[in-house]
Amino acid sequence: MKKESILKNINFCQKSSIIRLYAYFYIQIKLFKIMKKLLLFGLGVVASLSTLTSCKKDTIISNPTIAFLNNKSSYDAVKADTSYTFIADVEATGELDNIKIFEVSESGKEDQVLSITKFDTDTKHEVKYTISNLKNVTSTIKLKISVTDKKTNVTSEIFTLNPYISINTYSATLLGSLYNNTTGSFYSTSNGLVYNVNTAATNSSLIDLIYYYSGGNFATIGAADDSNINTAYPSTVNWSTKNKTRFTTTSITANEFDAIKNDATIDAISSISDSKVIGLAVGNVIAFKTEAGKKGLVKITKLTQGLNNITQQQDFQFGTIEIVVKVQK
Repeated sequence: MKKESILKNINFCQKSSIIRLYAYFYIQIKLFKIMKKLLLFGLGVVASLSTLTSCKKDTIISNPTIAFLNNKSSYDAVKADTSYTFIADVEATGELDNIKIFEVSESGKEDQVLSITKFDTDTKHEVKYTISNLKNVTSTIKLKISVTDKKTNVTSEIFTLNPYISINTYSATLLGSLYNNTTGSFYSTSNGLVYNVNTAATNSSLIDLIYYYSGGNFATIGAADDSNINTAYPSTVNWSTKNKTRFTTTSITANEFDAIKNDATIDAISSISDSKVIGLAVGNVIAFKTEAGKKGLVKITKLTQGLNNITQQQDFQFGTIEIVVKVQK
């Protein structure tokens, strides 16, 4: 049948249905084409983004790092040290901006001692800082190293230097005089202990200083081989060891003695040759050198009298002497 005749035989309702069906398929085809274009566009965008992100990854900037020599954040000086060079390797992901070193006091105050703005490379630098005259250093030194990169990221670390203390200090030690039966008269500079006449005999190798007071020599400190000491304490004549400690007077004041923190002043004293020092008074500072070769100083801080059992009077021969000792290790 011809198209015109077919349409003539279709009623109005049927024609409407055909038109609606045609319109539906027409719209679906158009939507499909649009969706296809959008899909292709979306795939293109994703591919473009993937290409862009795969070209270069974002660099993550972390804080600078500080690595001390041998990974040790402290150093204990030894006797032979005259100086110490602090070394640290610094690295920054972002470019370095500045490196600063501060000395930190016991109270926490920071004093800048070094500033670095020129580096081995843009991101790395080996830091060196030398502490000189270690012989005169008597307290702990704390160094703070602070590193800043160009993104203003900051890292700080503390390095501690513990000085070598070259002397032992024994304070407020009492020695008894010749007739004092309660306080020992014999002293060891190696351990800071006081011995009485009996314990000293069995430890004679340790005894470096002996104290007595007499009417002729007054307050006296001497060695076990001194003749006056042997007269005052007859048992010393038979000791198995009589250390030949030697003495001399000094012009060092009590305040100067108190300020001594190492052996620089002590080691410089020469002509220590007497077997005893007589006529001691409060405030005197005498030098000594033990038979083992250790030099030291004795400060007299107190002289007291004791009761004379015969006269019932106060008498220095029954009293004590109080001393402070500083001796080389």
